[in-house]
Amino acid sequence: MAEKDIDKLLSLTDSKYRLSVVTAKRAIQLKAGAPSVLAPEVKASTHNLVTQAMRELATGKLTVGEQLIDESRFQQDYQRQRQAQLQAQLNAERERERE
Repeated sequence: MAEKDIDKLLSLTDSKYRLSVVTAKRAIQLKAGAPSVLAPEVKASTHNLVTQAMRELATGKLTVGEQLIDESRFQQDYQRQRQAQLQAQLNAERERERE
């Protein structure tokens, strides 16, 4: 994947270093459960999160810069989502205990 789109990816950033940092941060987000911008069939064929992050960047749906990875907003959204999941599990357990 990287070889055929590397020129396009490099044109999105000002250096190879920034490209590697952006790709790594996006892969971390994907691992933490961030939704992918790739089509489901493309996502299913990609098991490597770094490759998936590079493919996402190559689509042009993500922009490189300050808005690409808003760490604080992502963390807040992830924490809210996780709290909602835990609350749902707790509610389900309470319902089972009542029955």
